[in-house]
Amino acid sequence: MNEAPPVPVGTRELVDIGGRRLNVWRVGSEGPVVVLVHGIPTNHLLWHDVAPQLGAQAQVVAVDMLGYGWSQAPEDADVDLASQAGHLLDLLDALRIDRCIVVGHDLGGGVAQILATVAPDRVQAVGIIDGVCFDGWPVPAVRAMQLGRLVLSRTPPQVLGAGLQRGLRALFVHRDRADTYTPWFAAPWRAPDGPQRLERHLRSLHPAYTLSVAPFLQQWSMPVEVLWARHDSQMKLSYGQRLAETIPTARLTVVDDAHHFLPADTPTPAVEMVQRLLTRLGGTHPR
Repeated sequence: MNEAPPVPVGTRELVDIGGRRLNVWRVGSEGPVVVLVHGIPTNHLLWHDVAPQLGAQAQVVAVDMLGYGWSQAPEDADVDLASQAGHLLDLLDALRIDRCIVVGHDLGGGVAQILATVAPDRVQAVGIIDGVCFDGWPVPAVRAMQLGRLVLSRTPPQVLGAGLQRGLRALFVHRDRADTYTPWFAAPWRAPDGPQRLERHLRSLHPAYTLSVAPFLQQWSMPVEVLWARHDSQMKLSYGQRLAETIPTARLTVVDDAHHFLPADTPTPAVEMVQRLLTRLGGTHPR
């Protein structure tokens, strides 16, 4: 595995969750715990410009899901959304975190929905950023990769990494930020087992996981913020609107100046969304 690029603040460590290890970036030492969960095909560096801005108000934990980024990728481990939510619960136990705010982007948004539904006692608040939900995924770009996943699994790692880097650029508004982030997103897939790992993840993706929790969303009582890029061509804004209409405590914020990878493309709205959740937990929010 290639060495992870440096992070601007905080520390990184591999945390054992029962014989498997997750790569975790931690920023801040006081306040509520905020767990940041990426999607496919990204990693903890999605939050490179978000986590440092939250470190003075919260204890930030940005995790690479199992099989992603610089976490381990055991072949016998399940990597579907429900399993990733279970791995996240194991991480909370390993870090002795009783309750947290969970914020997820893309697949991470689906993981957040599952976690808040099956373990509401562990989740204080939820943030969903352009997250998979209902039957709106796999998104078009991922469906295309699924169709060719067997060919993809035999692609030389460097070719795969270069292809991902080119393709992901289209999901940014700001070219300069795409130049910075897409090499970080592609780097883990350039490892020798990268194509095989990506094929496993593609094979695990199915909307059954979010459809199974959808009926429970209207029962949520914790603060929820939904953040969406208006022009996201992958997870359409209509899904963000549907989430906000379904969850009684949800508030929707739409961002014009971003595409699908919103936390990397335009970090400030993502920071402000978490700050709103912190404020709501403090009892000063009107809702």
